[in-house]
Amino acid sequence: MALLVLATTPLSAIPTVTLNNGVEMPMISLGTWQYSPHVAEQAVATGLQLGFTHIDTANDYENQRGVAKALAGYNRSSYFLTTKVPSQTSSYGSYAATTQDLRDDVDELGLDYVDLMLVHFPPHGNTEHCKAMQEQWRAMEDFYHAGKAKAIGVSNYCPSSLECILKTAKITPAVNQVEYHIGMGVDPGGIKSYCKKLGITLQAYSPLGDGTGELISGALVSGIGATHNKTGAQVSLHWAFAHGVPLSTKSTSARHLAADLDVFDWQLSASELAKLDEASSPSGHYSFMCTE
Repeated sequence: MALLVLATTPLSAIPTVTLNNGVEMPMISLGTWQYSPHVAEQAVATGLQLGFTHIDTANDYENQRGVAKALAGYNRSSYFLTTKVPSQTSSYGSYAATTQDLRDDVDELGLDYVDLMLVHFPPHGNTEHCKAMQEQWRAMEDFYHAGKAKAIGVSNYCPSSLECILKTAKITPAVNQVEYHIGMGVDPGGIKSYCKKLGITLQAYSPLGDGTGELISGALVSGIGATHNKTGAQVSLHWAFAHGVPLSTKSTSARHLAADLDVFDWQLSASELAKLDEASSPSGHYSFMCTE
């Protein structure tokens, strides 16, 4: 079971969560989805200067070389890096293809190891390709045993996806990164409680919702934020943290990134938290690839 460890050092310090293998992961990461290599480099450089200690990228983002430029010169122990490999569907080629993608990731990043490597999503058809998923996870385990990742996990995995790989897995995934935000409920589709039962840390992407702005400037979050001298976006990010869920946020704005870091050292009241828990908009599903 994951343990939340709150930092007691200055405001800029980031709380951590202890993963199921003992690795401590910062509770907030700076995401780079949809960023070109150049934009990713600028965003990561800004985030690191402001105090972010966790950076999130992926093979499919095609921006790892830009991320690497921003990380160059920083002490390797000063940041936590997450990246991902795409899913595979071939039962016979999944292990080899994943092994190559894993090598490409560390080569593009110019690193000896990453802190967290994720399978980005299950394949179309999900458990129709169970053998391929199991072979992909075997490649992930070998990567971990080789010391190339401090922890390994998955993203967008439903219970059926996890059940598939756990039939042959020697290592339980440390993380399942999914969509998670106000409006979906505290335990959307039961995925949070399911992962907790297995000792898998649920991590939130899209904590500000579907892009409508409702969780940034909507009446509910903005009204609650005003009582704490916080923005609506800060309330939305804090909500995930209040439920023990690490989160990944993104911005190219230094002002917004600085605000994103200021979501840990204050608390919502019980009634405020209950209102946010009960919200049913914006809706969403924790995975874009599977439903159960």
